[in-house]
Amino acid sequence: MIRTTEGVILVDTTARPVDIQACLDLAEVATDDICLVLITHSHSDHTSGIRFFDCPILAHKLACQRIKKRGTERAKTRMPTDCFEDRRDLKVGGMKLEMIHLGGHTPCSSVVWLPDEKILFAGDLIFQGRYPFLATANIDKLMEALRFLPSLGAQVIVPGHGLLCGNEEVLKQLNYIETTWERTAEHMKKGHGLEEILLDQDYPRYSERGYEKLHPWNIKVTYQQLKKRTR
Repeated sequence: MIRTTEGVILVDTTARPVDIQACLDLAEVATDDICLVLITHSHSDHTSGIRFFDCPILAHKLACQRIKKRGTERAKTRMPTDCFEDRRDLKVGGMKLEMIHLGGHTPCSSVVWLPDEKILFAGDLIFQGRYPFLATANIDKLMEALRFLPSLGAQVIVPGHGLLCGNEEVLKQLNYIETTWERTAEHMKKGHGLEEILLDQDYPRYSERGYEKLHPWNIKVTYQQLKKRTR
């Protein structure tokens, strides 16, 4: 949440009504206090709560399309009221905000940047302290986005999952993805198949509390995307 003189801006919502209400209660904010909702990407754990808000809702055009498609399949899904393409500069209650489309985690992934406060809402481009979820990612684009983020000069990063962090977390995640990519490519050059690659114990890892089940899954996704390149 971002407090302004015109109301509270909400970056993303939650997957369940009980969660969004808990967030509002903790911050002592009513739904009517929310003057704008900004959506970083279309995944349901970031968008399911938008139906509780009557204010403007802004998202990238690809996110708008995905949410609209999902809305035809489910009842009580509210649509974004406005869509942007490459970026959108905003000023709310004297506060400057920039929505920047980067792709990577999903084709519609965007970040919210507060240039004066040096605060970055990174969405799911950053999973702090745990494995990133690469199943929906374009890994090339994701690495490109992560290389860009430090150039903003953020002093505080709000990740899509995890605790507040800084650019060291961006570099840690970039290193994990780059190393996984390069190691998988080397295996493939040697003619190793996926089953053999998954036996390699020297891939970078997060702690056991970092969603260890995603370790083999991310290697598999990396393998599949590299394989497409060779076709």
